[in-house]
Amino acid sequence: MENHPSLTLQADDKLQLQVDPRRWYALAVILLPVLLNSLNTYMIQVALPSIQDSLNASFSDAQLIVAGFSLSLAVALIVGGKLGDIYGRKRLLLIGVSGFTIMAMLAGLTSNPTLLIVFRIVQGLAAALIQPQVLSMMQVNFLPREKGLVFSIYGALMGFGFAFGLILGGILVNWNVYDLGWRTVFFFNVPFGILVLLCLPLLSESSGGRAQKIDWIGTLLIIGGLFLLVYPLSEGQKQGWPFWIWGCLILSLLLLSAFIAFEIRKQKGEGTALVDLTIFKRRLFGIGMISAVLTYFSMFSFFFLLTYYLQFGLHFDAQGTSLVFLPLGGGFFLTSLLSSRMINRWGMIVLKIGALVSGICFFLFIWLLHMDSVHLLSIQYIVLLLVYGLGLGLVTTPLTRVVLGTVPSKDAGTGSGLFNTFMYLSNSLGVALIGILFSASLGQPLGSADLSDYARAFAVSLAVCGVLAVAAFVCLCFLRERKVK
Repeated sequence: MENHPSLTLQADDKLQLQVDPRRWYALAVILLPVLLNSLNTYMIQVALPSIQDSLNASFSDAQLIVAGFSLSLAVALIVGGKLGDIYGRKRLLLIGVSGFTIMAMLAGLTSNPTLLIVFRIVQGLAAALIQPQVLSMMQVNFLPREKGLVFSIYGALMGFGFAFGLILGGILVNWNVYDLGWRTVFFFNVPFGILVLLCLPLLSESSGGRAQKIDWIGTLLIIGGLFLLVYPLSEGQKQGWPFWIWGCLILSLLLLSAFIAFEIRKQKGEGTALVDLTIFKRRLFGIGMISAVLTYFSMFSFFFLLTYYLQFGLHFDAQGTSLVFLPLGGGFFLTSLLSSRMINRWGMIVLKIGALVSGICFFLFIWLLHMDSVHLLSIQYIVLLLVYGLGLGLVTTPLTRVVLGTVPSKDAGTGSGLFNTFMYLSNSLGVALIGILFSASLGQPLGSADLSDYARAFAVSLAVCGVLAVAAFVCLCFLRERKVK
């Protein structure tokens, strides 16, 4: 039986009365910390070799500066949303932005690589308190007909943070205000964070509206398991793969297996599981998650590799590095703006084209390296990076929407949390594993290798990135064509 039009209008009017009339002002406020986190991530990507050189840090230390942040963010995202539902989203946003800003200041002040890694890990924990609250507020504060526009703005802002962060990071390091060098990348976050904190009182408090419990045992198991996986992978090359590295990896597998067994048993009982693993019984969701992991694994690995090839192999400064990233970021930003409309018009073929184009670009990059491994600001490299950015924007920006479209509305929260967790986990594992391959292919320390060594190691690593991107394309081919909501 169809709903009578008058009843539908009454329901819409009632919903209209429940939403905050200041919600569009609130959207501007809650998107500020998203921009803060996005700029921070990509500015540090460009500044990383300068940080390593200035602090006399090892290559594994540099990996952990990136991977530590992503790992802590990935793990804490699982509980970050639930904490907001229990204690209030505005309160958790305040705590998260405050912690993020303080850690940025401390990271800019330190001269110890170990302390910098610790500050980055804590900063990742703070970021994990921010993102779930933003997504939840966007979900509950807006009418159904407004959410398409809201999430399009969110996606465009992420694209802007990616494109502008890579450029701004190079400018700030090269500008070298008061001889601060790479530290300005962290100090930039401090006034930005304070601005966000001053705007947060404009938001109204909201929560889940029901009592919830957090599975702390499951949380500790997955934190321990993932840390004992990523840390040894980052340190193994530096330490020469001693016995304790392999012991940590074995213990990691045991803890992750215990986590899965514990969560399954808890779901069968009356307790509240940390992660609803039954969602993976939905075949299309599993395929979509594999596609996402492969896509982000290749993307974050490429960013890490390109930065090191430019600054250690070709001796580019940070600003020169940002110029190489400029066409990539511009292409990504352009398609991130258009991808939502393209998906609505042409469907899944848009993502498949994006994944395939990305994979092909990696192999074309290898071919160009064999022809000319020096002039990465030449027209052929600029065009190739622009095309790669266009393809990347086509596949990554709408991927969340498409993957979550494979699960019913009641599982959207679980699916969203898992998607973001796996995305950041792909960053951690991608940097750790591709770093092992790059170091092994290089055959000697970064400072001792010559350009031919760097070109060879870069080409070998790019081949792996290309295979992963093509594998993502194959997985996307198994997703049924359907109307994306």
